[in-house]
Amino acid sequence: MRQIAQINGYSNYEVVSPLTGHCPTFYLSAGIHGDETGATEGLLKWAKLNAHWLHKAPLLIYPCLNPWGLERNSRLDACGNDLNRAWEKPENPLIRHVIKRTNDLKLQFVITLHEDFDGQGVYLYEPSVGGRRNGKAEEIVNAARPFISPDPRGMIDGRKARHGIIRPRPTNPPDDGMPEALYFYLKHKCSTFTFETPSEFALGLRIEAQVAMIGEAIDI
Repeated sequence: MRQIAQINGYSNYEVVSPLTGHCPTFYLSAGIHGDETGATEGLLKWAKLNAHWLHKAPLLIYPCLNPWGLERNSRLDACGNDLNRAWEKPENPLIRHVIKRTNDLKLQFVITLHEDFDGQGVYLYEPSVGGRRNGKAEEIVNAARPFISPDPRGMIDGRKARHGIIRPRPTNPPDDGMPEALYFYLKHKCSTFTFETPSEFALGLRIEAQVAMIGEAIDI
């Protein structure tokens, strides 16, 4: 674990295993939106529970991409920017570091952790790889069932959903900028999952749901 940037008085950290660079790597990040506490806390708890083997897996982890926003319960950073719409031409030095750090890595898959104010259960985004689904999405959502059921809505954030799974077209990015997960999907052509827990549910349940989904996705 090492400090990689100092932004607005806050330290930003990267956690990397010795195997990164030699094996296809798992990329995990949380806290790009500071008002999504269950994501950062879920990633932290998962890492603590698995600390004994983290060095044995090819992991690259960014535990909190927006610590200024996390402390203030703000979706945006100190400059009023949504860092999850800033990955095409990034001005933020942390995002520039992440892009440079991953340029030469072979990523096995990417997991970005989020929460949704309007969520009615857990759900995830999964762009298809080469027109084919990864096959893990259903298992990941079901892993959270002991804590939070899948979101029952048929439309979530303007996109079709089924049993808590949204499969957006990568050719139709948001109008307001490039998200982190879509950047990695397009750049590295790897499986990409974005987990969402409902931020109005109890924090403890949201943390456990995130832990369960990460554990199901990283089945080593």
